[in-house]
Amino acid sequence: MRHLRNAHAAHVHGSSAYDLTLPQVLAAWQDQSDRPVIGRLAERNGLILGTASVDHLPDAQSRTAGVMVRVHAEHRRQGTGTRLLREAEAIAAALGRAVLQSWTEHRHSGGAGLPASTGFGAAPRDATAMFARRRGFRLEQVYRQSTLDLRCTAFHTDALCARARTRAGDDYRYLFWLSPTPAALAPALADLKSRMATDAPSGNVDVEDGEWDAERIARIEAHDAVGGVRRLIGAVRHEPSGVLVALNELNVSPADPTIAHQNDTLVRAEHRGRRLGTWVECATLARLRELFPQVTHVETYNAEENRPMLVINEAIGFTPVSCAGEWQKRLS
Repeated sequence: MRHLRNAHAAHVHGSSAYDLTLPQVLAAWQDQSDRPVIGRLAERNGLILGTASVDHLPDAQSRTAGVMVRVHAEHRRQGTGTRLLREAEAIAAALGRAVLQSWTEHRHSGGAGLPASTGFGAAPRDATAMFARRRGFRLEQVYRQSTLDLRCTAFHTDALCARARTRAGDDYRYLFWLSPTPAALAPALADLKSRMATDAPSGNVDVEDGEWDAERIARIEAHDAVGGVRRLIGAVRHEPSGVLVALNELNVSPADPTIAHQNDTLVRAEHRGRRLGTWVECATLARLRELFPQVTHVETYNAEENRPMLVINEAIGFTPVSCAGEWQKRLS
């Protein structure tokens, strides 16, 4: 399963920077506290042709399930993907899940793309997108993958950081730590991350994220440690209330230590308009340069309709390189 996943990532991104190690994959399958996963393999004479997985929240009231199907490049267009998807759909239906969701990644290509239902962005009409569409999935969102060259942006981002800090005012303070998250900060971080499900643009996707608490933070960071991943966390605290109101996360993986991956970036809705997003992102980039000087590039994904975040990233210097799709299919 790891081999197929990494081969697809290498095809999309042109490098091994997005590889997962075997310990990382194994750790995720062994600890299914947050999202149980059911997997299937398609094989012939001992050769793995494809894989499928169905992940879901353990909450009996949940209606959604995540579905991922991958087929070896040399064995496509032989019905393997269709059979795996049918099996995944049967598993989801047996679990009582009526909404299937999937994530796809795509290299940029010429020609007219397949537009998202949000009206923002389009995915290439490649084999992956056409397979999903023919099987009844609808492209709900398109995400832009962008990259930043750290080697030529330090002066610029430091200047942006200083201006944003001034605009924020004295009621706000920047905090930074490397995982594992200190126990005193874990509940506040969990509360802030729970806002990703409600405050980030989601189009017509049925968002179900489960409960965030200190224990979930610890489990995620334990998975990181198994794979040698280092997570950098920057946050802004509103001093009068003591509440964390902005977040920026980066991680550095041993798969390619020259690239940092930017994950969640969020500002609570009630604290927007003060350039906290620019501040928390630029300040964390400064810590990245200081602590991980081997990192030369940062990559991130943003929904195409998330213009406030894209404006910040464009101002910092991020440039588009590829895209991803968020798909959904209703079984009933």
